[in-house]
Amino acid sequence: MIKSGNNISPAELKHFLHKRAPSRNAKLIFAATVIGCCSALAAVVLNRALDYLSTLRMTNSQHWWMFMLPAVGATLAVILSKNIFKESGGHGVGEVIAKVGLKQGILRPISIISSLLTSLLTIASGGSAGPEAPVVVSGSAMGSNLSRLFKMSGQSRMTLIGCGAAGSISAIFNAPVTGMIFAVEIILGEWTPYHLIPIAISSVVATQTSRLLEGNVIPFNDQFPPMGITDLGTSILLAVLTALVSVLFVRLIRQVGSACSSLTNKPWIKAACGGLAVGIIGIFFPLALGEGYTSIKMAIHGTLPDGIALIAFMGMLRIVTTSLTLGSGGLGGIFAPCLVIGSLFGAFYYRVISQIIPQNILTGEGSYALLGMAGVVSGVMQAPLTSVFLVLEITHGYQAVMHIMIVTFLSSMLTHSFEPSSFYFRDLVEKGQLLRPKTDEKILADIDTDQLVHDKLTYACPQMTVSEFLKVLTSTSQTHIPIINSETQEFIGMVDVVSARSSILDPDQQQSNIGEVAIDRNAPIIEHGMGAAEILEIMNRSGKRTLPVMKNGSFSGFISKEDILSAYRGEMKSYGKSDNLF
Repeated sequence: MIKSGNNISPAELKHFLHKRAPSRNAKLIFAATVIGCCSALAAVVLNRALDYLSTLRMTNSQHWWMFMLPAVGATLAVILSKNIFKESGGHGVGEVIAKVGLKQGILRPISIISSLLTSLLTIASGGSAGPEAPVVVSGSAMGSNLSRLFKMSGQSRMTLIGCGAAGSISAIFNAPVTGMIFAVEIILGEWTPYHLIPIAISSVVATQTSRLLEGNVIPFNDQFPPMGITDLGTSILLAVLTALVSVLFVRLIRQVGSACSSLTNKPWIKAACGGLAVGIIGIFFPLALGEGYTSIKMAIHGTLPDGIALIAFMGMLRIVTTSLTLGSGGLGGIFAPCLVIGSLFGAFYYRVISQIIPQNILTGEGSYALLGMAGVVSGVMQAPLTSVFLVLEITHGYQAVMHIMIVTFLSSMLTHSFEPSSFYFRDLVEKGQLLRPKTDEKILADIDTDQLVHDKLTYACPQMTVSEFLKVLTSTSQTHIPIINSETQEFIGMVDVVSARSSILDPDQQQSNIGEVAIDRNAPIIEHGMGAAEILEIMNRSGKRTLPVMKNGSFSGFISKEDILSAYRGEMKSYGKSDNLF
């Protein structure tokens, strides 16, 4: 409380103003706005480049050598990614999630450009992938590096990464709510006001920027008739179909990846083989190439070719070409292929059940294509909220919201029973890199163990007698004494004062060397840079509560279980204090 009169001290005034100064929040909101604009620009540039190059490819499709174009594009993309940009490759969203969990959200500045260029080469040449993931990587990298430029906290960096991801999805699909939910449901995994407010701002700004440049265009807008009770029942069976398709799709991508790895360990050869196979398929079925939005429009408008088997074959071809593209190391996203595959199998399902149920009872083929899109996206990503709002916003199919929710949540649940992890999370789970907020793994990963090492210690040498060692103990409160060779400075071991008490207090041992009587040479060594979780596991296995730490072969100090657990409790308390932005 501020004192009246002239009794206000400068320190009190400074504290009062500091608590009420909006600079921290203003900086975060300003950064979110900038990232929203920039991620929208990246999305628009990539979309226009893809449109131009894809049109150029299709107008020259009559040339005999065009079947090799997907192989050339994928090969160039992988060479650029691996050799020039030094990226890890893949669709990229999983890498962003891993960096959020393991690396405090540190993304390299080159990722802003690299993901856009490499995916452009892959998709424009005919590879079956989507442009969404590369833009998400680019936007997330913008957020990470802008936070470092502004010297913001680690929590703010995570928020700005979410802003970049949200802005990218919002601009690509003209879907601000989807962008926001995607960022918190998939990228960050944490629903707090501190994240949501800036992410919502970035998402809206990106959408408005995209609309200024491209117009307020709904990607697959059509007039869908209301869906009735009969459609509600058939939606349950459609959810089963989309779940099975999702499992098949995800597993085929992995199988292609395993097959390519067994053939060669050179990434560019894998990409070339996958691209060549896609190009050969494209000779006979051009609709199986590229991002596939043409197929979605045909399914929604009910203009797909006649025949039930033909539609199923088209859906399977899209699964195959996407699996070949992504499984062989091609660079691109999974969003667009899921939408294409879902729309085709939704139309296929409609044609099957319309043979049993009169068509005048069912809603049209376009509505079932919409439901199929929601089911496959939800099944592959296991992110039901993102899937619901994505389909609603890109189609304006709000009259089918109940049916979409049924298909989405059932498909996600059924797929989860076969594939416990989503497409984005599977590799991270296998590598132990999926660390979500407020879990033990994430909290322990956030602990900087280097800060917990005690390096200001009292030492002893192995030639010291037990009586001399006891005199050393009178001048220190340490419970563990490192034994260091006085000539070579080599770490010999340590004395656990409590465990060695009977030996060092034995009158018959007073003139013996401490190195012979009480030294513990079998304590596990902790290497500098080990994470808290790994250190705790070693302590639990060995039964030791304090262990020596080595750095570049030299003794660095001791680390104790008590210090790690104390840091863990501190991290737990900090979570509750930082959930609100205002």
